[in-house]
Amino acid sequence: MPSTTPRRRRLPRLTTPLAIALVFALTITALERVEASETAEKPAPLLTVLTSAESETQAMALVLSNQVAGKGGRVDLLLCGPAGDLALATAPEAATQTITPTGMTVRSLLEGLLAKGATVEVCAIYLPNRTLEADALMPGVGVAKPPMVAAKMADPAFKLFTF
Repeated sequence: MPSTTPRRRRLPRLTTPLAIALVFALTITALERVEASETAEKPAPLLTVLTSAESETQAMALVLSNQVAGKGGRVDLLLCGPAGDLALATAPEAATQTITPTGMTVRSLLEGLLAKGATVEVCAIYLPNRTLEADALMPGVGVAKPPMVAAKMADPAFKLFTF
């Protein structure tokens, strides 16, 4: 009498290499998608204009700018008026006071932003109105050129934050 149990069919020996190749291809595709999504999430370039003399306002502007820079976004910081004092080689006392809740100082936030590759400049009229030269600024800080700043302000790709 013939057996009623279904006969188990053997898969060809090529199945294992094909399965490995399929898993490899799917892994590569998944990694490419992750990389593409990370690139797509890169923040828009940011121009932060900081003029406030208030330490808390300065700290918030720098915290937010550091967040954008930390996500790989381009950050250009323009310091004008009293905020320009932050960029002096000898920092004003207020810039070295601890700001809560971060426990940071405004000066350390500015240094962190520079370390992340941000462009930091004082307004073109800042130094001449204080009878100072560019050597009065901390390392890494330059003097803005009005046409360059205006171009960023007019560029729709840039986000403009003012504090």
